[in-house]
Amino acid sequence: MVVFLFVLKSVLASTGDRSQMFYSCLQDCLAQNCSGSSQDSQSFHVLRALHWTCSDECKYFCMWPTVNWFVEAEIGVQQFYGKWPFIKFWGIQEPAATLFSILNLVGHVVMIRRFRKEVRPSAPFYVMTHYFCVICCHAWLWSTIFHIRDVRFTEIMDYLGAFSMVLFSVYHFLVRMLAFQPRSSQYSLFFGMAIGFYFVYHSYTTFFVKMDYGYNMLINIAFGAVNILGWSIWCLKFYKRRPYVKQCAAFVALVAFTTLFEVLDFPPLFWVLDAHALWHLSTAPLAILWYNLMCLLVNWSLFWHGGSGFTREIFNKLNEYFLASRC
Repeated sequence: MVVFLFVLKSVLASTGDRSQMFYSCLQDCLAQNCSGSSQDSQSFHVLRALHWTCSDECKYFCMWPTVNWFVEAEIGVQQFYGKWPFIKFWGIQEPAATLFSILNLVGHVVMIRRFRKEVRPSAPFYVMTHYFCVICCHAWLWSTIFHIRDVRFTEIMDYLGAFSMVLFSVYHFLVRMLAFQPRSSQYSLFFGMAIGFYFVYHSYTTFFVKMDYGYNMLINIAFGAVNILGWSIWCLKFYKRRPYVKQCAAFVALVAFTTLFEVLDFPPLFWVLDAHALWHLSTAPLAILWYNLMCLLVNWSLFWHGGSGFTREIFNKLNEYFLASRC
């Protein structure tokens, strides 16, 4: 801790919008284009459907000469209002992150259709997998909308959508681990109500009390770590007993690895591709691995707990042969 305190540096966020050059440019632009009749004459610049106001257009216009000045002065690219400068495309604020969010959404839709073909409706966790797909699609929809246009409502919905995915992942893990234990339904109801009430409480405080960015990030990381740690322990426990555990371990490792993109932070490449967009791109293939894993888990659970003792004995022999041949 002592060593850590010595390497701390004082930093200022959003120094771009606080610079004198940006401020002077913004004031001139607002006076010339956003007052009275001048605002009406410039209304074709404002994409009203995406709530781009005249003031927003002036901020975007003044951002680029300020960025050029920072670069020429060898200060480096700075953030404006908490964001890196991005090139706007057809009114879309962050084109790359928007595209990759859509890619994640499409991945869940395509893979749930495959899941339906390979798993029969009477199988365990069939309905829960569909619930998870709906929650993920809802989250990626709001992620797409947020990256198209960043306003307070879309920002909160994006954060809550991501948090709902993390929470339901933890609930899914807990229910699956306790599914074949005594009183599993009571445990499922208890964890579901507890997690559900906490999500409602957090949503209420975020909307009507305070949008606490630090707290929101902290709880996402905490529940995400619980989910990764839980699946990791499960993989270690069944590594030599079930043939698909390697695929689960690979998925967990990739989830942990891709999360590192959220830790990184650098100016966008070509003013389009930043670390957050790369994170969305890296998570898109994970949907394929996840639903493939769900097909294996559900089918194995159905066979193991629904089959006779003789069939399970045969399966054990085949499983041992499979593991030996893979080694």
